[in-house]
Amino acid sequence: MANGAGQVARILYKEIVEGDRRKADAESNDSDSGGGARDFRFPYEAVLPAVELIFPNKILRGGKAVHQGTFFWNEPDSTQVVSRAAEFMSPTKSRPREGWISQVPKFSCFDSDRMPSGGIGNRVLLLLIQLHDQSVWPHFAEEATLRVKGVWDPSVAQELLSCLDAQRAANRAVIGYIDFTNMRRFCNGK
Repeated sequence: MANGAGQVARILYKEIVEGDRRKADAESNDSDSGGGARDFRFPYEAVLPAVELIFPNKILRGGKAVHQGTFFWNEPDSTQVVSRAAEFMSPTKSRPREGWISQVPKFSCFDSDRMPSGGIGNRVLLLLIQLHDQSVWPHFAEEATLRVKGVWDPSVAQELLSCLDAQRAANRAVIGYIDFTNMRRFCNGK
């Protein structure tokens, strides 16, 4: 999945921080870090162009937009492809700028034991990789592997590293997207 940007239409990405690891394991019960929500959060308006393509079906639930799509992945030590319906929720009154992927612990592809450990100088990104056939494949990438020539397609590595290297507040996770079909992009850094 990591090589061959020619197959990749777009990538929505988010840095995985410690709270995200707890969310993936359904252990996020810390009210100081956003309560028990078990979701991955994104700045809604900024990533909406990618969200509408990655989650192409839109319904209304309780007066709020719910973007629906499907994630595909392989279980460890298996060639069997697993798929599951996924939802990206629109902002609420209490979180007016945030959208989120809901019910993260229900997806085995997000299990923390599948996440690279990362560390200082080696951040981990969640990549939602949409191929030209419209399938969406969650994947994790370590910053260190993005910096090694030949591990990743150069155009993918360059886009992700550009955002990783951008300036932002120390407490802000890296978030962005790149659409290789029209070269639209967003990065929450400068």
